[in-house]
Amino acid sequence: MDKLTCAILEDDLISMTMLQGLVEKTGMLEIKNSFDSASEAMLWLMDNHVDLLFLDVEMPTMSGLDMLRSLSYKPDVIIVSGKSEYAVDAFDLAVTDYLVKPISDYARFIQAINKVITKRKKATDLNSSDDYLFVKVNSLLLKIDIDSILWIEAFGDYIKIQTEEKLHTVYSTLKKLSEKLDSNVFVRIHRSYIVNVKKITNIDPNNLEINKKIIPISTTYKDDLLNKISVL
Repeated sequence: MDKLTCAILEDDLISMTMLQGLVEKTGMLEIKNSFDSASEAMLWLMDNHVDLLFLDVEMPTMSGLDMLRSLSYKPDVIIVSGKSEYAVDAFDLAVTDYLVKPISDYARFIQAINKVITKRKKATDLNSSDDYLFVKVNSLLLKIDIDSILWIEAFGDYIKIQTEEKLHTVYSTLKKLSEKLDSNVFVRIHRSYIVNVKKITNIDPNNLEINKKIIPISTTYKDDLLNKISVL
């Protein structure tokens, strides 16, 4: 099983260090970033997706729950808090689990991780047979074969979906559409582009080509792209 990517939001240095140690001990998780500020975490998560977010509630300036409400996409979330009183609000936000600090029981920590893994597996199994999606074009819901999508481009308040047959302009965002696509096949390579890695014909240090179109690769997303393709 591939490791789940995660980020940590915790403003207490001791708690942060303990949590990082628990994460690394599992062997199932990869820490992408850690934050002691909810606003900094929010800005980073606007452009970077992770599978799992460890979230403290009581933070200066902005609470962890307020930060979670602000996200346009929702990773799986495990609350790690010194108090249990936020549990109702947390589960209203569909968090996966709630751990009370200090986390002295490693087995309980692993139980929380296994809940995330089980939840994600069920979601994958549910969506594994989906080979199409419907998009709203003008007043119609148009069926698109997912495998026919070459790339998706941000276009103001709209996105352009380029398929093998034609171009569709849809009122949506890249983030919203990416949540409906297999992240191992459709990869964000730039603030303005998601591509179908199966359709790439060549890649140079700064661009890639699909169907004779040259598409820029942002440094921010380059490593993720290279991790999703097979290189000899």
